[in-house]
Amino acid sequence: MATPPKKTPPKSPRRKRRVSKWRVFLVTFGSAFTLACIALLIYALYAVAGTPDWHPDTLTNQKQTSFIYDMGEKQIAELHATEDRQMVASSEIPDLVKKTFVAVEDKRFYDHFGVDPIRIVGSLIADIKSQSFREGASTITMQLANNAFIENPREKTLVRKIQQAALAIQLEREYTKDEILTFYLNRIFFGESSFGIQAAAKTYFGHELSELTPDEIALLARLPQAPSAYNPYYHPETAKERRNIVLGVMKAAGLITPEEYTQYLEAPFTHVENVKANRAESEKPTFSGADYAYPYFVDHVIEELINEHGLNEDQIYNGGLRIYTTVDTKIQAAAEKEFANAKNFPQSVDETPVQGAMTVLDPSTGAIRALVGGRDHSTARGLNRATQAYRQPGSTVKPLVVYAPAMEKGGFFPGTVLDDMPVKYNAGNGKVWAPTNYDTEYAGWRGLISMRFAVQNSVNIYAVKLMNIIGVEYSWNFGKNNLGLPLEENDKVLSLALGTNHVSTLDMASAYGVFAYNGVRATPHAIVKVLDSSGKEIITPTIKVERTMKETSAYLMNSMLRSVVTSGTGTRAQVGNWAVAGKTGTTSLDPDIYGYRTGNPDAWFAGYTPNYVGVVWMGYDKDDETLTHYLRQVYGGGFPAQIWKNVMTVAHDGLTVQTEFKRPAGIVSGSYDTKSGLLPSSLTPKDFVRTEIAAQGNFPTQVSDIWVEKEIDKDHPAYLAGTGTVNKEKKVFLNITGRDPETPWPSDEKPFQMPKEEYNATPPPTETTTPPLGDAGIPVPIPGIVVYDASQQTAMLPVTYPAGSEGHTLTIYVKFPDQDFIQTYSTQHEISEEIRIPLSVDGESPSPGEYRFWVSLVNSEGVAGNPSEGASLSITD
Repeated sequence: MATPPKKTPPKSPRRKRRVSKWRVFLVTFGSAFTLACIALLIYALYAVAGTPDWHPDTLTNQKQTSFIYDMGEKQIAELHATEDRQMVASSEIPDLVKKTFVAVEDKRFYDHFGVDPIRIVGSLIADIKSQSFREGASTITMQLANNAFIENPREKTLVRKIQQAALAIQLEREYTKDEILTFYLNRIFFGESSFGIQAAAKTYFGHELSELTPDEIALLARLPQAPSAYNPYYHPETAKERRNIVLGVMKAAGLITPEEYTQYLEAPFTHVENVKANRAESEKPTFSGADYAYPYFVDHVIEELINEHGLNEDQIYNGGLRIYTTVDTKIQAAAEKEFANAKNFPQSVDETPVQGAMTVLDPSTGAIRALVGGRDHSTARGLNRATQAYRQPGSTVKPLVVYAPAMEKGGFFPGTVLDDMPVKYNAGNGKVWAPTNYDTEYAGWRGLISMRFAVQNSVNIYAVKLMNIIGVEYSWNFGKNNLGLPLEENDKVLSLALGTNHVSTLDMASAYGVFAYNGVRATPHAIVKVLDSSGKEIITPTIKVERTMKETSAYLMNSMLRSVVTSGTGTRAQVGNWAVAGKTGTTSLDPDIYGYRTGNPDAWFAGYTPNYVGVVWMGYDKDDETLTHYLRQVYGGGFPAQIWKNVMTVAHDGLTVQTEFKRPAGIVSGSYDTKSGLLPSSLTPKDFVRTEIAAQGNFPTQVSDIWVEKEIDKDHPAYLAGTGTVNKEKKVFLNITGRDPETPWPSDEKPFQMPKEEYNATPPPTETTTPPLGDAGIPVPIPGIVVYDASQQTAMLPVTYPAGSEGHTLTIYVKFPDQDFIQTYSTQHEISEEIRIPLSVDGESPSPGEYRFWVSLVNSEGVAGNPSEGASLSITD
């Protein structure tokens, strides 16, 4: 029988377990923490993924300030764009500087791996307590990473912090602590456009990093935290307060003694105060743009680096270059002083100043010793008139394109004679060019003159005629190729002889330097060498020194240009006993624009000694519609020559005086006729015989034929002796043909002007005939009572002269009793109050009878006036 199944008793309901709240909290917090960590890791990975690329060169190839040095390798200028950065090696940074920055910025610097966890925690706690995020946790390595590699280093975000940390760790793996600290000190910003500890030392204290004192180091250690707030130029009290806090840190770290701490607490900001006192227009110094000594010279150095050596502005301003130049600061300072003196310039017609420029060269090397491009310098690399203002040189170009080419071509010497008389040339297009001299209108023409005289007195006609003889092409080529003048094709015209081309003072100084250096030309330059930031020489200019004209030709130019300074238009340029040669020059107003106004746009003086050559230009930059901006009675021998003299006096101070230019072999000398340029003849008057020099082979060998001897009618000296002339006299004349008969001869030649025709005597007058009438405009003298001196057989005739008789000579007419005509007895050389008239004829005693006497005056042109009333004398046996 089957057993019935057992009945299971019914189960009671199961109780639910009670979950602990703590466990819930832990599970929830753990989950959230895990998720946060995952999120943070993802965020960190995201941030690290955006970390800027690693470029180690960024640390070494930074923008660095470039330095310029003078000829003595003394620093004169710093060049930088918006940053003044001056790199220094670790060994150049004082140990106290390094330790102070570590103590202030990152005291566990030498212990952490680029990130300081302790500092991070401490900063976080401080931020929580202050409920702000002011505390930074960046180490020196993180700051370096931020400054060097982060595009916007001032942006404060968590992403930036993570990226800084990543870069800092990488920096610590690549470099030593000392290298990192050196990079940091060379990069951080100290305010006032100064980047790096060296630039900051100069900016705030005016000296080198190695010369910093503890109080100065303390200020610099605090500045990077807030360069503007702690700037002593603007906030001296705040700067002092923060500096003293750092002094306390230094004392606590054992870097300075308590005594030093007390000593430096009240230290003044001496350099800052001096800068502020000397800059009336600004309280802060500016370290970019035009704020450097000798600005025009430095500007030219920059242009030379760009235009001749191929550097760009970034390389120049940010490349940390060491640029060694040719400037002599003694001469440069003297030149700037003269250009700053208003007394050295004429008064302007309005507010627009008369400008000027000057260049000084060492002719033996081509080195530019001084360069001034204007009376002020308001804009960096603005108009530098010494090198960029191309003006017409006027007569200063004559030695370069006329006289030197003639000497070099041969066949000419300083005594070569040409005729300074009116001349006309075909100017093309049916036009005629008739050049004149600057003083012809009031001084007249000079006639036959030598080359030396023409150079000395800046005679235009001579220069034009000589260029026409030697050829415009030859002159142009010599000026351009031998002397380096920037001549253009359109300058290849005859007016080039008068300076219608365009040049700068640098161009002219270089060209004149060939004369000073005895015919050798050296490439003009301002740069000696350039080193890069590592000290490697990257630029060494190639200076070409070559002979471009014969030594004898150069010496002859030196001799003639010496005459300009000793007795010509440039006498104001004499410097003590120094041998000084030079040339003045002015340009003329364009008559098509200015009409008949007198004045000149440009005034020049080019001068040199055996040691230096200098050129000065003066004038307005430009004229406007008022047509008033031109010089008035200002010439090269005036203001420009005076500036030249003042600068050169300083330049030659202390040098051994050289009274002569070196005379080479091949120079000969001898006497010559100054009216023919040939050897004197027996007829050459002694007043026209001079001694002159020449290159061997170019002194004349032909005897002068310009003087001729002719007979004149002694009674009528304005005429040659003619048929029937009884009273004749031989006289020497100049045999000159081809002159315009309407043009007056110069005063030294007029006495030798040959009469035009013979005197043809008229039939003897009757006894009743009086002397011929003359020019009624000439004063008539009054004869007195005639007295006879029997012992001398002479008549003594007193004469009274009316006003206006000065400058005249006296002619005497006599009627002898035994003659039936009136005789022109004598022409006196000068008027006298008593005239003695010999009455004896051929040794015979005077015939008895009545003698009649008349007198008349003769002017300087040989024209006689009306005769006087007659005076009588009776002689008995």
